[in-house]
Amino acid sequence: MMKNTTTAGRIFIFILLVVFGTVFGSVFASAVMLMCPDSLTDVTGLRVAQICSQVAGFVMPPLFYAVLVKPEPLGYLGFRKMPVWALLGIVAMFTALPFNNLLTEWNEGFTLPETMAGLEEYFRKAQDMADDLMTKFLEVGSIGGLIANILMIAALAAIGEELLFRSVIQPFMIRICRNAFVGILVTSVLFSAMHFEFYGFIPRIVLGIILGYMFYLTGSIWSSMLMHFVNNATIVMLYYLNFNSIIAVDVEKFGSSDNVFVIAGSLLVTVAIFVVCHRLRKRDSRTS
Repeated sequence: MMKNTTTAGRIFIFILLVVFGTVFGSVFASAVMLMCPDSLTDVTGLRVAQICSQVAGFVMPPLFYAVLVKPEPLGYLGFRKMPVWALLGIVAMFTALPFNNLLTEWNEGFTLPETMAGLEEYFRKAQDMADDLMTKFLEVGSIGGLIANILMIAALAAIGEELLFRSVIQPFMIRICRNAFVGILVTSVLFSAMHFEFYGFIPRIVLGIILGYMFYLTGSIWSSMLMHFVNNATIVMLYYLNFNSIIAVDVEKFGSSDNVFVIAGSLLVTVAIFVVCHRLRKRDSRTS
């Protein structure tokens, strides 16, 4: 019966699933925290709570939605063969670093008018809390901790966020906006806003556009999941290697440059990669 629901009805069902999943995940995570009174010093409780929130709020809603309203749920979510040229998307994640890191520096230095000083203080405190929590997760000294971080921060985040935003929300936005790029942009703004990090808002929009456009070109959710995973796993690995004195690198400045030509080249090369991918997509459509 739900598979014949109107578009408005489907949007309502999806929103309901997301709200229920988010609330359930938060309640379950809070229960875990209460059962782990030392969770503020022992990262295990925090990690379990985070996993509960991710699974309930990001992974399950799109899966349930697809099963409820779509005749071919896996196909709808984009679980189809990924073209080989989609691997260029991983390259784009790294070529975009100098340009996106420049946006990060600009975003971090953004100040609000004096009349909004209270709001700015709230944003700063929220950012500091998010940074402190991520540091607790990332600064581990064991292989077990590294594997747990790769699974939680890289794999689970890539699966959940890509299913929610690219598989479901992005097609909705493209239909509503009647323009692919505008739909991808709106989805990327929502994707960034979901992280509740004002001082990383702009660069995360760029990340969302890169992920969203590759999914749009390939039609395979595997492509954006893989790109998202590599991006997050790289950060996890760099933090682990640096924290354990295996390498000396400023993770926050990884890929940054003060050279205007490097930054401009970063943007141009990244755009060129997607132009190539667009042409390869057209070639594949002609030969299929």
